[in-house]
Parts: sequence; structure tokens; C-alpha cells
Amino acid sequence: MLGPHEEVTTRVSGPAKLSSWGLGALNPSTQTLALSRVMRTERGEVSPAEIAEDMRHNPARLTRLLPPFAAVRGDEQGVTMVADSMGFRQLYHSAPDAAGAPVLSTSALFAGWIRGAELDHTAVAVQSLLGWQLGQRTVFRGVEKLAPGAIARLDADGVRVSATERAGEAGIPLEEAVSAAAEMLRGSLEALLDDHPEAVLQLTGGQDSRLLLSAIPVARRRGLRAMTLGVPGSGDVTVARQLAERYGMRHDVRGLAALDGLSAVDGWDLVRAAAMRLDGMSDPIALAALTVAEGSFDQGVRISGLGGEIARGFYYTGGVRERTFTRKDSHQLAAWRMFVNEAVEPGLLDPEFSAWARATADDEVASALSAAGDEWFRATDELYLRHRMQRWAGVTDTAVGAQRMVINPMLCQQFLSIASRLSPKDKAHSLFLARLQMALDPELGRIPLEGRAAPIATAYPNPWRSAAGALATGRRLTRKVGQRIRHGNRPPAGGFQLAEKVVGHWRAHPELLSATELTTFIRPDWIGDMLGGRIAPRPSSVAFLTNLIVASLGPCNETTAP
Repeated sequence: MLGPHEEVTTRVSGPAKLSSWGLGALNPSTQTLALSRVMRTERGEVSPAEIAEDMRHNPARLTRLLPPFAAVRGDEQGVTMVADSMGFRQLYHSAPDAAGAPVLSTSALFAGWIRGAELDHTAVAVQSLLGWQLGQRTVFRGVEKLAPGAIARLDADGVRVSATERAGEAGIPLEEAVSAAAEMLRGSLEALLDDHPEAVLQLTGGQDSRLLLSAIPVARRRGLRAMTLGVPGSGDVTVARQLAERYGMRHDVRGLAALDGLSAVDGWDLVRAAAMRLDGMSDPIALAALTVAEGSFDQGVRISGLGGEIARGFYYTGGVRERTFTRKDSHQLAAWRMFVNEAVEPGLLDPEFSAWARATADDEVASALSAAGDEWFRATDELYLRHRMQRWAGVTDTAVGAQRMVINPMLCQQFLSIASRLSPKDKAHSLFLARLQMALDPELGRIPLEGRAAPIATAYPNPWRSAAGALATGRRLTRKVGQRIRHGNRPPAGGFQLAEKVVGHWRAHPELLSATELTTFIRPDWIGDMLGGRIAPRPSSVAFLTNLIVASLGPCNETTAP
């Protein structure tokens, strides 16, 4: 969205127009713009001059920069856009074979609106169960997300997209992987703090932020700024506070108390704005709650542990050994792990669409897994990296990128390469990450994580520790089973409060629910029961409806821009 004090700058580039706002040109003479505040590799900052030069002569070189990153350049013939290696910074383009005006955009919503595109029913189906998108699909037909490492060109011939092929890499032994990752993280964190001494570590009681803290020399931890978002006294806050006190860090803890004073109209405005920033393709309730909580923190440069999940087999269950898989495996993964947390509630969708949506979403997950290869655990790793991370984590990082610079050291190409080359058995049960923890800082490796044993127990399991780990895994699976049986899902922090405020606004303004395409997917009697107070919808349902409303209604006021 266009801020109230920002002006749109339009430049003519051959047959195309390049419009931007809130961005300074890296090189005015070549019309080169960076579309991210993160402009660095794991080794340090990359100069604007170098980025401008690469955009002019070899845009593919810029895929080495740390996600999220993207750049755009206009010239005498047209406009070029380049995505980072993970496609983390969200960019969109009209499908090369789609009818209508060709477009490149940082907003899928604007691209769809300007083309008068219809909602993509497959995308709506997937989002009703998953809460985010798979592959490069958007909520609009004929509008696609730019793939990881791809380059899009708009000129007199329309839109062309050139993808970067990933070369296969040989496997890597566990201890070699640990040594290489430890060296990379130490160098990356040292360079980051040299460039940004006031950077803030997003510290939790979990494993990933613990690894980043461990990669920072003990001498540099004293006075390091750290922040934790949570309820004082919670497990996460307790562990983070103990670590901060142990090393003399400046620790800031904030919660979600500010939600209590929001009116219904304020709640709707926040959630609607969040849906716009997410391009209608993730959870605006969660982002709105985060936005309120973040309002009490200093913004600036953040060090985030996002990315560690890639190295521990996020979707692994049971014994890990290499094997092939069938559609039954795919459907079970979707049902028990993927369609649990953010699915809309039973009874909301039109019955005919609901049945079609379930079959379609199952097929989409199966297709994503099949495209990733024929070995089950490696395919689930690819599903997590190229789909969940790109389309769920990436869209959220993109949405907050204007407010703060979020640097994720474990998303660099070297770390991702190490993780992809490890065998699944070396990643399972956090073995690799636990060994990495012990290599970086054995002292921190002996301190329990929030709700879990200390990393040393995972790094060097004995029969007792293995049994304890299996018991913990069993408890997690039992919770998932119970959640599925109850048709329940897990709302974000503050989700119920915000959802209640949004529904209150809808009841005062029922015309918002009369968007022409809503009844294609939603039961009219469910909408009537919700507006009449007979149904109190889940946060996931409110998030889904908000995204549909925003996409269907189009630009509503002058603060919307391309």
C-alpha cells in the first residue's frame, strides 16, 4: 500500500512504465531499484553500485544475496525483475500465455485488479485448507509469483520468465556439514554485527535463535540487544530471559495487551491492511496481531532464526530411512500435518465446493511432492523449503520489510546447500542442528530448550535419551490427532480477540460480505448465521474470509497503489 506521505514516481522504459514509491534509486542513470532493505550476502553488505552493475549486465548474479532480496531495472526497451534464490521476496507477473495487459508487480492484488482477473478456484481451495499457497499460484487467474532465482522481463514482446536451474550436489557427511555450517554462521554473525552493531536478536526459548546466539562470540554478547514477543512468565520468555541475564544482554519483552483497547473498526482496519500487505495469501489475523505488538518495539535491524527448520526435517515422522512414496503418503501428510492448523471450520464452505476443494488441495500437495523427487523424506524437505518457506514465511517477511530489516543468516545459499546435501537420517530428530549447537557453544548446548531437553541430549543420544525423544514426538503426534478429531486448529496469538473485533465490524457493515464472488465458495446461510450472532467463527475462517473480501472488492481508497 502507498503511505500517506509517499508519491508515485513513474518512468517510461520503452513500451512499459515503471512506477514506484518509497524507494530510492540505487543508480538514477540506469533506473535500478532495490525492492528489499536486505542487501548483503553471508559475508557482508553488497554496495548499491555493485547491485546496479549486476542488474545491467548479469542479473542472475544477484541471486547470491541473502533472502529476502529483489531488484528491478528499467531501460530503453523494457523492465527487468530478479528474485532471490528462495523467491522469498514476493514478486508477481502475468502468466506469459495469459490474455490481457502484461504486468510485473510487487503486488499480486494490484496485478489482478489491473487485469480484471477472476479468482483462481484452485488457489481458493488450497488456501481454505492450508492457509497459504503452493508453488507459484496466486489468488488470481493469469497472475503468477516469480519463481525462486528467476528473472522476468517485460518489453514489447510481453512478459518472459527465465528460471535458474539448480544443479544437483553430492551428499555431505554429518561432521563435515557441522564444521562448514559452524564456520559459516560465525563469519556471518560477526560480519552482521560489524555492519549493524545495534541489530536486535529475536530471542526465543527455541533451537534456532539459540544457534545464532551461539555463533556470536561471548565477548560480543554483553550489551547485545535482544527481544522476545510473548506473555511474561511463559516458557519462551522465561528461557530467553535466563539467557539474556547469563550473558548481560539488553532484553526487551513485550506482549499483546494493546489488542484490548482496539475498537471493532480499528480491528477491521488492521486486519484488512494486513491482508493487503500479504496479497491475500496468508493469515492477516496473525500479521495484524504482530503489527500491534511490534508497535511497542524499536524497529531497525533484526537477526532472525528463521531457516533452521529446513535442517531438521520439518515434516518427518517415525523412523527415517530412504524410501519411495505413494499418493497415500501424500494424502496422509496433508491430512495430519498440513490441513490442521489453518483450515476453515466445517460448514463454512459451499458443500459442492468443499468436496472439490479437498480433492483439489490433496492433488496439489501430491503434485508438489512428486515434482520434488521419488524419495519420501527428501521430497518433504523440498515441500517445506520451496513451498511452505517461500509462500508462507516469505510473504510475511515481505509484508514487514518496509518496517524493519529482517536478516535470516540460515537462509543463505551455503546453509541451504548444506541442509539439502545431508541425508535425511542426519537431519531427523534435530541431530544435525544439535551437533551444530555443540560445535558452536557447548555451554549453551547443555541448557534445556523451552519445553524440550538440552541440545546435548539430541546431539549424542543414548537409549534413555532416545526413549525420551520418542515420547516427546509421540506427545506431539497425539496432540495433532486430537486436534484433527476435534476439527480444531491452532489460532495465532491474539487471534480470537482480533477475530471477534472483525466479526463485530462485519455485523455492523454486512455489505462487506456481499462481494459477488463470496457465495461461489461460502454458504449464504452460514454468512447469515455469522452476521446474526448464531456463529462465532474461528480466527482461521475470519482470515480466509478477509482475504476473499479484499481480493474481490479491489482497491477501496486512495491509499492503494501498484
